[in-house]
Amino acid sequence: MATTVKSGTIQKSNRLPAMLFSASILDSKKDIFGIYTFFGKENKADWMKVFEDLINRGLKKVLIIVSDDFPGIIDAVKIAYPYADLKFAFVHLQRNVKRHMTKEDSSKFNKELDKIRLSSSDVDEAVSGFNQLCNEYLPKYPRFLKGLLEKAEFYFAHINYPEEIRKHIYTTEAVESINSIIEKIGMKSGGYFQSTEILEINIYFQRENFKRGKWKNGVPLIRHYTYEILQLFNLRYELDTQNS
Repeated sequence: MATTVKSGTIQKSNRLPAMLFSASILDSKKDIFGIYTFFGKENKADWMKVFEDLINRGLKKVLIIVSDDFPGIIDAVKIAYPYADLKFAFVHLQRNVKRHMTKEDSSKFNKELDKIRLSSSDVDEAVSGFNQLCNEYLPKYPRFLKGLLEKAEFYFAHINYPEEIRKHIYTTEAVESINSIIEKIGMKSGGYFQSTEILEINIYFQRENFKRGKWKNGVPLIRHYTYEILQLFNLRYELDTQNS
């Protein structure tokens, strides 16, 4: 599985480095697969460059990509990894709800979101509950909620996976600890990194620290369900082989 996250600014410009984070299916160990610089807002062309690089380096089959709702990423994933699930971060969804709704409405809405996430037996049930919830508030927040309704399926793709591992793939929170560390380093350097190279060096050292520490033994729950995950992977890409 993989997830994407934005990091801090470089030289106070509009260049935003994007970091791709991945946990291997077979050994459940986390790693950083690449660092890519976007100019301005992300778009489909930028994401295609990222995915083409990863494919050229051997990452040709992906089961699930967990990401923020970046511009262009839906179309790019469909082209680069047509058999992969794309999952938008749930925590970021709830933050956006707080940003666009009143305090009272956002509190009620997010509580219902958690109920849907935790109680739904499959994606269709979750999307149905989500649509019903959004429609209740649609008259008050039409523009915001119409945008969510169009992408409902992407917020619940993790429900396709064993219940016990969903907490590891329902949001990008796992990578935000790294992002937070990098941002703190940038702040100590005056609020930004002097160059892309300096940023990459800092990320490299943090990656090595994590690999010797928190990431050394992998994620026990994911490792425990390796067989089930591998079955999902083989089933999905067996279809790919048959159609090729």
